[in-house]
Amino acid sequence: MPLIKLKSSNNYHFLVALAIAIWLSVFLILIAPFDIAELPIAARLEIMPFYGLISFIGYVILIPFQNWAYKKIQKQSIYFEILIIVLFNILVLIGSYIYYKSSIVNGDYSFIKFTLEIYYPIFFILLPIIIFARWFISRKIAPHNSKKLVLTGDNKLDILQIKEEDLICISSADNYVTVTYLVNDVLSKKLLRTTLKNIESQLPELMKVHRSHLINPIHFKEWKNANTLLLTHIEVPVSKNYKKAILAMNHSPLKTNSSPLS
Repeated sequence: MPLIKLKSSNNYHFLVALAIAIWLSVFLILIAPFDIAELPIAARLEIMPFYGLISFIGYVILIPFQNWAYKKIQKQSIYFEILIIVLFNILVLIGSYIYYKSSIVNGDYSFIKFTLEIYYPIFFILLPIIIFARWFISRKIAPHNSKKLVLTGDNKLDILQIKEEDLICISSADNYVTVTYLVNDVLSKKLLRTTLKNIESQLPELMKVHRSHLINPIHFKEWKNANTLLLTHIEVPVSKNYKKAILAMNHSPLKTNSSPLS
């Protein structure tokens, strides 16, 4: 399943929330579906923008969650997008019905009738706007957040170019190193004829956790035990000497409250 590179950006997501709110408000006021058309324009202008505000709040509430989730899993798949849209749908549905039954609107429909006959017909019209807006900002954000890494070996043909976020770890294998990385979220490996020391000098942003292993900290998941780290799709050993240095780094993602000390 292809990944949607929708990295965390509050400014872009606020724009998406605003676009959804404005579109929904204009649609309800001007198109006036269902029995809304019976209301005079002045009443629509007074009542309908609150539905747009509810959608704005519902989307904004999800921004911290999706940022946290992205930081945790380091990827956003189609399934993640579906989850976000479902959660947004639930928040807006509940908020819209509460407002519909308030003294301002004083609606007569039950929750089920409101959901099936009013909310979902409008939501499915709005859905392509949401999908397009999130796809559009993914195109805007992804190129600015993808740094290319070029790994070179001793041979002229020993070259590997990958995105920084796709690199998981590099391990020593005699006179070679094994580069472990992702290709469309599938684990891949490549041998380069060079030493781990040479790679370490090429990529100082990597973290040494063992004499035979360099890791990309963004792929750290958790400590499996006192001597092993779980990365994306793989685990690597940690030596005592390097573990002390790792835990001493104030900003290391590997320094967590649950990190084993022995």
